[in-house]
Formats: sequence, C-alpha cells, structure tokens
Amino acid sequence: MLQSDSTLELMTEQQFIKKNLTVIRAYLKSKFPGCVITEESNPSLYHTFTVKDEKRHHNYKLKVGWPRLSDRSNTQEKTKAEMGLGDVARCMIQAGDDWFYW
Repeated sequence: MLQSDSTLELMTEQQFIKKNLTVIRAYLKSKFPGCVITEESNPSLYHTFTVKDEKRHHNYKLKVGWPRLSDRSNTQEKTKAEMGLGDVARCMIQAGDDWFYW
C-alpha cells in the first residue's frame, strides 16, 4: 500500500519510525524463520535487532541508524526494497559476532 504525500506529512516522526520498524521486523522474520528476534531502542541514535538462531547457537545482529528510520524519504516501500537489494540478512550473517550497521 503506497502512502500519499499528504498521509506522510500527517504522520508524526514516532508513527513514521514505527511503520519502518514494522517493515524491518517482517523482513527479518521472513529471512530468519523460527528464530527469536529481540529489540532495543536508543532514540535519536539507533534501533537494534538481535536474531537468535537456537539451532545454530548463534546471534545475528542488526543496528539501524535513527536517521534511516526517521528520514521521510525512506518510506516503508523504500525501506523494504533497500533491505532486499542490500541483502541485509546476508550482511548480518557475514558480520559474525559483530553488529551489521545499516
């Protein structure tokens, strides 16, 4: 569902960020099925996701910069597309024990 410009203008920053976080959550759930996902937020700096793969006994970690979440040009559709094009899940796996900053 595409957002019209007027709808985007009416959303508060918090609502906009919440919608982008929903997109990121859905992406991670689709790429890491059966894993437990936990989150922490450090407003104005970043939001983190830790994906716990209990079968492999490993955690994959994603740190999303606040500017990416709050920038009005990063619509939910754009966020979803960029996660796929950038293959964020693969980057998280390649980061090993480190955070993948996106």
